[in-house]
Amino acid sequence: MANRNRAEKPVDYNKKLKIQVSVCKRLLKEVEAYEKEVIYNENRVQKMRDDNKDEYDIRKQEEVLQESYMMIPDSKRRLEAAIEELQSVLDDVQNIPDIDKQIIN
Repeated sequence: MANRNRAEKPVDYNKKLKIQVSVCKRLLKEVEAYEKEVIYNENRVQKMRDDNKDEYDIRKQEEVLQESYMMIPDSKRRLEAAIEELQSVLDDVQNIPDIDKQIIN
């Protein structure tokens, strides 16, 4: 009930924009990290096969590789959602004069 009498805080678009840009950057790094992890694990499995390692160990490493494969689509989906949200924020701030354009760079 007390919240009804208070005026809403104005939206700090600079802060909102900065947060959304940071989210996109973080998720992009996450996708890149999972892609690197896949390459590393593929090489590791291949090396284990070339060295005739124990089949159990190879299977376990292949399970790790499969988990890495599964993380990439999820990470990309979250990145795409974050980019859509960033576009929405950019649309909101398009005509606001006091937006810090350096945030986007």
